[in-house]
Amino acid sequence: MRSRTSLFSAAVYRKNLIRFAPLWGVYLLLWLLMLPMAIVTQADAGRFLLGDLQYLVLTKALRIGALCAMLYAAAAAMVFFGWTFSARSVNTFAALPIRREAWCLTNLLSALTVSLAPNAVVAAATWAAAGAAGLPGLEVALQAFGLLSLEFLFFYGLAALCAAIVGQLAALPALYLLLNYGAVVLNDVIVTVLSTFVYGMRDSGYMALSRLSPAYYLMQRLDVVVRSEGDGAAYSCAFHGWPYLAALGLVGLALLALSVLLFRGRRMETAGDVIAVRPLRRVLKYVFTTACSLVLGVLAAQSFFGGYNGPGLAAVVVCLLLGGFLGYFAAEILLKKTFRVFRREWIGFGVFTACLLAAVALMEFDAFGFERRVPEAAEVESITLDGSALWDSVVITDEAHIADCITLHRTILDQKADQERLGRAYPSSDGAIDFTRLELIYQLRDGRTLAREYQIYCTEALWREEESLPRQYAEIVRDPYIVYLEYTPTFDVTAASVSYASVNFYEDGTGGYRTEELSGEEAFSLYETCILPDLRDGLLGRSAVFTFEDTSAYEYQADVYLVFDHTVDSTAGGSTRVVLTVASKTADIVPTVDSRTARWLLEQGYDLTLRSEMEEE
Repeated sequence: MRSRTSLFSAAVYRKNLIRFAPLWGVYLLLWLLMLPMAIVTQADAGRFLLGDLQYLVLTKALRIGALCAMLYAAAAAMVFFGWTFSARSVNTFAALPIRREAWCLTNLLSALTVSLAPNAVVAAATWAAAGAAGLPGLEVALQAFGLLSLEFLFFYGLAALCAAIVGQLAALPALYLLLNYGAVVLNDVIVTVLSTFVYGMRDSGYMALSRLSPAYYLMQRLDVVVRSEGDGAAYSCAFHGWPYLAALGLVGLALLALSVLLFRGRRMETAGDVIAVRPLRRVLKYVFTTACSLVLGVLAAQSFFGGYNGPGLAAVVVCLLLGGFLGYFAAEILLKKTFRVFRREWIGFGVFTACLLAAVALMEFDAFGFERRVPEAAEVESITLDGSALWDSVVITDEAHIADCITLHRTILDQKADQERLGRAYPSSDGAIDFTRLELIYQLRDGRTLAREYQIYCTEALWREEESLPRQYAEIVRDPYIVYLEYTPTFDVTAASVSYASVNFYEDGTGGYRTEELSGEEAFSLYETCILPDLRDGLLGRSAVFTFEDTSAYEYQADVYLVFDHTVDSTAGGSTRVVLTVASKTADIVPTVDSRTARWLLEQGYDLTLRSEMEEE
């Protein structure tokens, strides 16, 4: 039959809406239960304020909305493009007088209809439910509509692109999940691999590629911001991730256009192939090979050669090559639908091996200067210092202490060979080597961030040297300025801020440990009159950094445990309800000889025993 030139088929559009009504009907029902019904239920249960409404709607539209949009878009693409994966159905549909562009655009309009229409109904019902609760809900309902619709637009564009690339139904969700989460997984394994080759590379915390995994980024990185109103008696919520969502919407439109172009030039006889677009086969083969090399290689290296200090360089390289081998030939088998691929495909694997070894060599010999990069003091706005010798991370802004940290960083690099030698020998059977973890995160004045992580190893001989690296590190982390930042909250503290406080001490009479809770007023008085002055004077926070230092002669076998919370309350009509904990801080204070804190505890009748006295017993 002669093809029509129309870009839209009303018959296909109506059939899509009717045939797949259960799909969009379930989607609509779920959101009616999660938003309007939830608002009505919570409003009936008690006082429900504007901040509660905003937090409920925006959080669900962002978190659950991203998950629902990801699944719903994949399901829509699978049903709308399902006929392209079977040779029989392809022949049938290809005989119809409908152009390929018409199929794509009709399916797109169908997908937008089954998304925008339910979202509009849910937004209207949300507005009505908010009005029934006596709250202005139009703005937050429109925001929910925008969130859900932009999320779906991106995910459907990605799913449609996958449908245009693959030739098998099972391959569509596999490629779809890979594109959604592949960047985060590769981010993690790449950092793990690089931390083996590159001295100072952090083995966690780097998520530079998280924005390239929208499903992860929407559900884990974006958030609803809570703002205190006036004196903190009420609060409001706002979402500030609209630029990222708008960019996702534009990317979704671009992916839809690309899917139309790919589908238009797709050879229909490739139905049933894993990859239906031939020019992409080689590209995806090497992408799959690289992914298998990294993921399988890291898993194998950690499983079989992990050890205490992680796998060595040689073990990691061997595992990466084995993972690449499995990925390369598995891709060949899937693409060619035969196991006879081991005779002619060694050249391609050889090229991959050469590239992998070259990349390893560049990292090992620091060809890009990553290891040697230490910023100048004038470049640094602040340094976040963290590690196992610190109770909590601290943000350093004082110029003198920033200079001390930079000097420490340079000393670590100067002693890299000695530290790596001690690292290979750790743990020793006689306990002759100890270590602590150090993390430095530089916030530079130009807005960039530079982060490094090191293990600082120490022996008894090194500890006796006044100018040694371990001693230099210990002096920094026990500086009163650092210790004060380590144990004090960044928010204002009152008696109401103390959510829990206790004194834990060794009781001589019973030979055991005892815990007694303090009231908020008692804990605040102890904190203000004793702990803070002791921290400023350097009398607290002097615990041993390495096991070679004996602190038992001046530390008591006791501690004061404090939990501070900064909360936002919603208050109306004389009714106060704590809604959210905006910030929290814990402190575990060990009292020392001659400190105000120890004297306060003794005056209150607490039994304090020096650790050295316990060791003698």
